Amino acid sequence: MLEGLLPSDVRARFGDPRAEMARLLPEEERLVASAVAKRRHEFSHGRALARALLAEFGVPEAPLLSGPQREPLWPSGLVGSVTHTDGLCVVAVAESERYAGIGVDVEPDAPLEDALAARICLPEERVRLAAQDFCEPAVATRLVFSAKEAVYKCQFYLTRRFLWFPDVEIWLEPAGDFRVRILAEVTELGDGARFVGRWARRGGFLLTAVWLARDAG
Repeated sequence: MLEGLLPSDVRARFGDPRAEMARLLPEEERLVASAVAKRRHEFSHGRALARALLAEFGVPEAPLLSGPQREPLWPSGLVGSVTHTDGLCVVAVAESERYAGIGVDVEPDAPLEDALAARICLPEERVRLAAQDFCEPAVATRLVFSAKEAVYKCQFYLTRRFLWFPDVEIWLEPAGDFRVRILAEVTELGDGARFVGRWARRGGFLLTAVWLARDAG
């Protein structure tokens, strides 16, 4: 499912959040105590996958808490990203010495409604999506949505900035890469920041990943 989506030194795992609820530590349990069942299942599987990945980096088992925007608070020295949709949860973790940010996103492999496409895509993006021939245009539009979500996650830990859909421009490439251009002024990223993105269409899902390597600039 995740083969070739991320660099070899980024560790990732996936699972099905519809399965039996995964074990949560007490501090994690309190974060979703009042959430609906679907949210609890997604949260529990994301946390279980994340703790398994953290163990691969030698981090002792400990609760993975959330920040004010519900973002996971990764241990010092690591960056990561969690995403889920119906039937799939993905977590990626990397060393912050090598990566300033990691972002992953998953979506169902289905067309995006035209009304939403108009909110998500810039006019020039819609022109490119209508002209490409490697994916149905409405599905490619959902890919752009997913790619933008991954970019937002990737940059957030570095900038603590919210970016909106018009703030990011995406170029999808047929081979499974995508290019990113930040249109908003985000001084925290610096002039040399270069996002690298990949996408895949597998098993009924659209997957996107983007990273900002420390040596990218």
